[in-house]
Amino acid sequence: MKNITLFILFFYSTVMFSQSNNEFYFSGNFNINNNGIDWVPLFTRDKPSLITNFNFVNKRFSARSLVRYELEGFQPWGVDFYWNYQFIRKEKIKFDFGAFLPGVFTQRVKVNENNLPNEILQPWVNAMINPNFTYTLNENFSLIISYYQGFPIEYVNTNQFDSVRLFFLSPVVKKIKFNSFYINLSPQLYTVKIDNLKRGIFLANTLELGHLKSNFSISSVFNKSIEFGGLTGKKFNWNIGLNYFFKLNFIPKKID
Repeated sequence: MKNITLFILFFYSTVMFSQSNNEFYFSGNFNINNNGIDWVPLFTRDKPSLITNFNFVNKRFSARSLVRYELEGFQPWGVDFYWNYQFIRKEKIKFDFGAFLPGVFTQRVKVNENNLPNEILQPWVNAMINPNFTYTLNENFSLIISYYQGFPIEYVNTNQFDSVRLFFLSPVVKKIKFNSFYINLSPQLYTVKIDNLKRGIFLANTLELGHLKSNFSISSVFNKSIEFGGLTGKKFNWNIGLNYFFKLNFIPKKID
């Protein structure tokens, strides 16, 4: 965990230093939930989790870290560092290209070594490329089309995949206001194909409810399979969580 913290600090200090002459913002979200569901909703830890998400945004460039912990023992089960650049940024149309470099997901592996515990966390280190197209109808509604192509950086065991392909169609409905509250909706129709297995098709939705004057909100993720193909997992899964969000804007001081 110490190494992860140091890497995150180095990650953001390097990015911020390189962009120090420009206006940028830094934001983060902490989510404590009863069931850790990953950004690909098929993948879950099935345990209470803490999910942290930090974002650095400067004009067309952004960098993000996503770290997931099991609350029991505070063990990390996923660490992703995501880089993104917007090539097209119009009022209604955006096209950007991103990459997970690296992305780490830990698997529990049973061992029979005398000097080791019965079960250890073994990291799978991967990379993933990700083009995205976004159409924005208005400030409350947008449609995102995303493709992901992933591959391992290093093989650690025979269970590790050779390739993964993901496709997401994601309408986003945000800040629907009623009185002093708001609702965000992020439904997703997505597909998962791992190695040569048949493609699985899934429906997911993230619902968030918050107060306009508070940094806290409540969210829930639902995931339902349409076709499992050759994949494994739950046909229906859900969680509920408490979020804390912050955002800091930085404007460099002008020197006369």
